[in-house]
Amino acid sequence: MTRFVEQAIAKAGLAQILAARRAGDLETVRARMSSWAQADLLALGAVADAVRGDDVGAVVHIHDRGAASSASSASSAADIVWVETSPDVSELDFLRAVAVARIAARKSARIGVDWSERGMELAQVALGFGASDLRGVITRKSGLPILEGERLKLKGQGMVELRSIKKQEIGALVRYAGRLPVFDDEVVVPPARSSEEVAGV
Repeated sequence: MTRFVEQAIAKAGLAQILAARRAGDLETVRARMSSWAQADLLALGAVADAVRGDDVGAVVHIHDRGAASSASSASSAADIVWVETSPDVSELDFLRAVAVARIAARKSARIGVDWSERGMELAQVALGFGASDLRGVITRKSGLPILEGERLKLKGQGMVELRSIKKQEIGALVRYAGRLPVFDDEVVVPPARSSEEVAGV
Protein backbone atom coordinates (compact mmCIF):
# COMPACT_ATOMS: atom_id res chain seq x y z
CA MET A 1 0.00 0.00 0.00
CA THR A 2 1.44 3.38 -1.01
CA ARG A 3 1.80 6.33 1.31
CA PHE A 4 -0.77 8.24 -0.75
CA VAL A 5 -3.35 5.47 -0.25
CA GLU A 6 -2.57 5.31 3.48
CA GLN A 7 -3.14 9.06 3.75
CA ALA A 8 -6.45 8.82 1.85
CA ILE A 9 -7.61 6.04 4.19
CA ALA A 10 -6.63 8.08 7.25
CA LYS A 11 -8.30 11.24 5.85
CA ALA A 12 -11.53 9.27 5.34
CA GLY A 13 -11.40 8.15 8.98
CA LEU A 14 -10.88 4.50 8.07
CA ALA A 15 -7.40 3.85 9.50
CA GLN A 16 -8.79 2.49 12.78
CA ILE A 17 -11.25 0.26 10.93
CA LEU A 18 -8.44 -1.19 8.80
CA ALA A 19 -6.30 -1.74 11.91
CA ALA A 20 -9.18 -3.43 13.75
CA ARG A 21 -9.96 -5.63 10.75
CA ARG A 22 -6.32 -6.68 10.39
CA ALA A 23 -6.20 -7.44 14.11
CA GLY A 24 -9.22 -9.72 13.71
CA ASP A 25 -11.46 -7.48 15.82
CA LEU A 26 -14.62 -8.04 13.78
CA GLU A 27 -16.81 -7.04 16.70
CA THR A 28 -15.47 -3.47 16.57
CA VAL A 29 -15.58 -3.38 12.77
CA ARG A 30 -19.20 -4.50 12.60
CA ALA A 31 -20.33 -2.39 15.57
CA ARG A 32 -19.08 0.77 13.82
CA MET A 33 -20.39 -0.16 10.38
CA SER A 34 -22.96 2.65 10.30
CA SER A 35 -20.13 5.20 10.48
CA TRP A 36 -17.58 3.70 8.06
CA ALA A 37 -19.88 2.14 5.46
CA GLN A 38 -20.74 5.58 4.05
CA ALA A 39 -17.13 6.84 3.91
CA ASP A 40 -15.48 8.08 0.71
CA LEU A 41 -15.95 5.28 -1.84
CA LEU A 42 -12.36 5.21 -3.14
CA ALA A 43 -10.91 5.12 0.37
CA LEU A 44 -13.41 2.42 1.34
CA GLY A 45 -12.39 0.45 -1.75
CA ALA A 46 -8.72 0.81 -0.80
CA VAL A 47 -9.44 -0.63 2.66
CA ALA A 48 -11.45 -3.49 1.14
CA ASP A 49 -8.70 -4.22 -1.38
CA ALA A 50 -6.06 -4.29 1.37
CA VAL A 51 -8.22 -6.66 3.42
CA ARG A 52 -8.79 -8.85 0.34
CA GLY A 53 -5.02 -9.06 -0.16
CA ASP A 54 -4.51 -10.03 3.50
CA ASP A 55 -7.37 -12.53 3.55
CA VAL A 56 -7.31 -14.40 0.25
CA GLY A 57 -4.46 -13.04 -1.86
CA ALA A 58 -4.49 -12.34 -5.58
CA VAL A 59 -6.28 -15.46 -6.86
CA VAL A 60 -9.70 -14.85 -8.44
CA HIS A 61 -11.90 -17.92 -8.77
CA ILE A 62 -14.11 -17.84 -11.86
CA HIS A 63 -17.29 -19.92 -11.83
CA ASP A 64 -18.94 -20.71 -15.16
CA ARG A 65 -22.67 -21.02 -14.46
CA GLY A 66 -23.23 -22.46 -17.93
CA ALA A 67 -20.89 -25.44 -17.53
CA ALA A 68 -21.55 -28.71 -15.79
CA SER A 69 -19.56 -28.27 -12.60
CA SER A 70 -18.34 -30.95 -10.26
CA ALA A 71 -19.82 -31.48 -6.81
CA SER A 72 -16.64 -30.11 -5.23
CA SER A 73 -16.71 -26.85 -7.21
CA ALA A 74 -20.44 -26.42 -6.52
CA SER A 75 -19.72 -26.97 -2.85
CA SER A 76 -16.90 -24.40 -2.80
CA ALA A 77 -19.10 -21.88 -4.63
CA ALA A 78 -21.71 -22.29 -1.89
CA ASP A 79 -19.16 -20.98 0.65
CA ILE A 80 -18.84 -17.65 -1.14
CA VAL A 81 -20.71 -14.50 -0.11
CA TRP A 82 -22.30 -13.37 -3.40
CA VAL A 83 -23.07 -9.65 -3.43
CA GLU A 84 -26.56 -9.22 -4.84
CA THR A 85 -28.42 -5.94 -5.13
CA SER A 86 -31.58 -4.85 -6.90
CA PRO A 87 -31.12 -3.73 -10.54
CA ASP A 88 -32.01 -0.12 -9.69
CA VAL A 89 -29.01 0.21 -7.35
CA SER A 90 -26.35 2.39 -8.99
CA GLU A 91 -22.98 1.02 -10.02
CA LEU A 92 -21.24 3.11 -7.36
CA ASP A 93 -23.57 1.81 -4.65
CA PHE A 94 -22.96 -1.71 -5.91
CA LEU A 95 -19.19 -1.23 -5.54
CA ARG A 96 -19.81 0.14 -2.04
CA ALA A 97 -21.81 -3.00 -1.20
CA VAL A 98 -18.90 -5.17 -2.39
CA ALA A 99 -16.41 -3.21 -0.25
CA VAL A 100 -18.64 -3.34 2.83
CA ALA A 101 -19.17 -7.08 2.40
CA ARG A 102 -15.41 -7.64 2.24
CA ILE A 103 -14.55 -5.50 5.27
CA ALA A 104 -17.35 -6.91 7.44
CA ALA A 105 -16.78 -10.56 6.42
CA ARG A 106 -14.87 -13.06 8.48
CA LYS A 107 -11.18 -13.49 7.70
CA SER A 108 -10.57 -15.70 4.66
CA ALA A 109 -14.15 -15.27 3.41
CA ARG A 110 -14.55 -15.06 -0.36
CA ILE A 111 -16.69 -12.28 -1.83
CA GLY A 112 -18.30 -12.86 -5.21
CA VAL A 113 -19.87 -10.87 -8.03
CA ASP A 114 -22.06 -12.18 -10.86
CA TRP A 115 -21.14 -10.65 -14.22
CA SER A 116 -24.39 -11.92 -15.77
CA GLU A 117 -26.29 -9.50 -13.54
CA ARG A 118 -23.97 -6.48 -13.55
CA GLY A 119 -21.81 -6.85 -16.67
CA MET A 120 -18.20 -7.92 -17.01
CA GLU A 121 -16.81 -4.36 -16.87
CA LEU A 122 -18.32 -3.66 -13.44
CA ALA A 123 -17.31 -7.12 -12.23
CA GLN A 124 -13.72 -6.34 -13.22
CA VAL A 125 -13.83 -3.03 -11.32
CA ALA A 126 -15.28 -4.85 -8.29
CA LEU A 127 -12.02 -6.81 -8.03
CA GLY A 128 -10.45 -3.57 -6.79
CA PHE A 129 -13.19 -3.21 -4.15
CA GLY A 130 -12.65 -6.53 -2.39
CA ALA A 131 -14.21 -9.12 -4.71
CA SER A 132 -12.35 -12.41 -5.00
CA ASP A 133 -14.76 -14.52 -7.06
CA LEU A 134 -16.64 -14.02 -10.31
CA ARG A 135 -19.46 -16.06 -11.77
CA GLY A 136 -21.70 -15.93 -14.79
CA VAL A 137 -22.66 -17.63 -18.00
CA ILE A 138 -19.95 -17.59 -20.67
CA THR A 139 -21.67 -16.36 -23.83
CA ARG A 140 -20.95 -14.82 -27.21
CA LYS A 141 -20.59 -11.05 -27.51
CA SER A 142 -24.25 -10.98 -28.58
CA GLY A 143 -25.21 -12.59 -25.26
CA LEU A 144 -26.35 -15.85 -26.87
CA PRO A 145 -25.22 -19.07 -25.19
CA ILE A 146 -22.33 -21.11 -26.58
CA LEU A 147 -23.31 -24.63 -27.60
CA GLU A 148 -21.48 -27.56 -26.02
CA GLY A 149 -18.42 -28.44 -28.12
CA GLU A 150 -18.89 -25.47 -30.47
CA ARG A 151 -15.66 -24.65 -32.30
CA LEU A 152 -14.19 -21.77 -34.24
CA LYS A 153 -11.32 -21.85 -36.73
CA LEU A 154 -8.41 -19.64 -35.68
CA LYS A 155 -5.48 -18.83 -37.90
CA GLY A 156 -2.47 -20.88 -36.91
CA GLN A 157 -4.42 -22.83 -34.27
CA GLY A 158 -6.99 -24.77 -36.27
CA MET A 159 -10.36 -25.53 -34.70
CA VAL A 160 -10.60 -24.23 -31.14
CA GLU A 161 -13.50 -24.55 -28.71
CA LEU A 162 -15.39 -21.25 -28.51
CA ARG A 163 -15.84 -21.61 -24.74
CA SER A 164 -12.05 -21.88 -24.37
CA ILE A 165 -11.57 -18.64 -26.33
CA LYS A 166 -14.09 -16.82 -24.14
CA LYS A 167 -12.45 -18.16 -20.99
CA GLN A 168 -9.12 -16.78 -22.18
CA GLU A 169 -10.74 -13.36 -22.67
CA ILE A 170 -12.19 -13.41 -19.15
CA GLY A 171 -8.85 -14.53 -17.74
CA ALA A 172 -7.15 -11.62 -19.51
CA LEU A 173 -9.60 -9.14 -17.93
CA VAL A 174 -8.79 -10.55 -14.49
CA ARG A 175 -5.04 -10.29 -15.17
CA TYR A 176 -5.48 -6.66 -16.31
CA ALA A 177 -6.92 -6.02 -12.86
CA GLY A 178 -3.69 -7.38 -11.33
CA ARG A 179 -5.16 -10.70 -10.22
CA LEU A 180 -4.53 -14.37 -11.02
CA PRO A 181 -7.51 -16.11 -12.68
CA VAL A 182 -8.41 -19.72 -11.82
CA PHE A 183 -11.50 -21.31 -13.37
CA ASP A 184 -13.43 -23.59 -11.01
CA ASP A 185 -13.52 -26.38 -13.60
CA GLU A 186 -9.74 -26.49 -13.92
CA VAL A 187 -7.76 -28.68 -11.59
CA VAL A 188 -4.86 -26.85 -9.96
CA VAL A 189 -2.03 -29.27 -9.27
CA PRO A 190 0.22 -28.15 -6.41
CA PRO A 191 3.97 -28.29 -7.03
CA ALA A 192 5.67 -31.57 -6.22
CA ARG A 193 7.20 -31.76 -2.76
CA SER A 194 10.32 -33.66 -1.91
CA SER A 195 10.25 -36.46 0.65
CA GLU A 196 12.32 -34.22 2.96
CA GLU A 197 9.68 -31.47 2.82
CA VAL A 198 6.89 -33.95 3.51
CA ALA A 199 8.81 -35.34 6.48
CA GLY A 200 9.54 -31.81 7.71
CA VAL A 201 13.30 -32.28 7.51
